[in-house]
Amino acid sequence: MARQGSMLMSALPFSHVLYDSERGKRCDECFSLRSDELKRCVACKFASYCDKKCQQKAWIDHKKECQHLKLMTPAVPDEAVRLLSRIIYKIRRGVLEAKEWNQFENYPERTIHHVISHRELIKNDPAMKRKVATILYETRRFMANDSPSDDDILEIYGKVIMNAFVICDELNQPMYVGCGMYIGPCIMDHSCYPNAIITFSGITLNVRAGTDIAVNDHKHTFISYAELLAPREERRAQLQPDYYFHCECTQCSNDDIDRMMLSTKCPNAECDAPIIRIGDDFQPCTACTCSNFSAIYESSVDEITRWSPAVYHILQQGEHNGKEPQAILRECVKYLQRQAGVLHPKWNVHVIRFKDLAARCHFRMKAWTEAARLVLDTLEAKRLQR
Repeated sequence: MARQGSMLMSALPFSHVLYDSERGKRCDECFSLRSDELKRCVACKFASYCDKKCQQKAWIDHKKECQHLKLMTPAVPDEAVRLLSRIIYKIRRGVLEAKEWNQFENYPERTIHHVISHRELIKNDPAMKRKVATILYETRRFMANDSPSDDDILEIYGKVIMNAFVICDELNQPMYVGCGMYIGPCIMDHSCYPNAIITFSGITLNVRAGTDIAVNDHKHTFISYAELLAPREERRAQLQPDYYFHCECTQCSNDDIDRMMLSTKCPNAECDAPIIRIGDDFQPCTACTCSNFSAIYESSVDEITRWSPAVYHILQQGEHNGKEPQAILRECVKYLQRQAGVLHPKWNVHVIRFKDLAARCHFRMKAWTEAARLVLDTLEAKRLQR
């Protein structure tokens, strides 16, 4: 058995790249936030490192990349192409594994060749046609005479988009700082009710047990590929185009949880109970038996439910890009006021999202009391949804 909180796996990336938005602020090797101390690579003047140790450590992966960057600057390709090329060069050097540790029983030997690519699914996906064409063109342009065949590029690209992890710095902003290919962690399957969580310490990815896990085996350990604080329809809409499966996990199979996540406030101002909607029909309140759902009430629910996800994701993207927390907080307060009296304040996921984002803003502003109040206010709903 793996006890809650215990470390299940710790892994360094097989290959990783810093996001362009963080260039000049963080070390390209360890991702440390050291904007005042970084030293640029004298050859390409693109990569930067916090010290000589990191530069020497990075050189074996940067050497080939450096040559291409010198030729292409300032028309440097995006992170996906650079990660792709790094993996290709690493495989050519005969390096197939990354440094990692795990305590799983019956854990299989893993190399980059064991990572699934879904190449044929991607190749035949109409929605991916333009993206694949761009990746093939940009990779050939970047690697020039070193470029492998289109099939080999697509094989590695499939591994990247299906298995790469976004590397996070949860203590600073922006939160998303780079991406990396981790051979061991990507063996774990998805669940919308995961029993393991992923955290980062620099570029080291750590997997911890979120609950007690009866069988200490990677086949019984689940992480989430999608945003958990989202209704079922939205989670499935994330998973299907990106990972080619329709999620039928225990969370997605539970209609009651999903209905509660979309519950609305009872029209009776004296009642705090949630109203459940099945299909297009609002069910009578289980507390006060109210069943007076006017056309205005129904249209208000539909309108707010429609714009809430889009607005939230815009604000979330602003947070990830380092937007000032005061500005995001003002928007959160404004939209929470618009949701008030329509969506249920305790259980509706769209309300919980804005409260959760507001809590993170207070945390960044060091307004600890307000942050704690909002965290406690959303805790029960998150337990239901996770």
